[in-house]
Amino acid sequence: MLIENLAVHKEWRRLIIAHSVRGVETYDARLVAVMKTYGITHLLTVNGDDFKRYPGITIMSPEEIIRA
Repeated sequence: MLIENLAVHKEWRRLIIAHSVRGVETYDARLVAVMKTYGITHLLTVNGDDFKRYPGITIMSPEEIIRA
């Protein structure tokens, strides 16, 4: 489990402003903020389109994992 600290909060605010994030999309931005703060680059998700706006995140689908 990763700790959400002030650095995560600052990155989250930066992301929502930079990418004009609103509504429920702020939850995705929060996840990306945690990833960026802790240096995590890959995300396994069935909703890859929700994360395409964030550079530096490699999106992987379950289908890609199964094929590998």
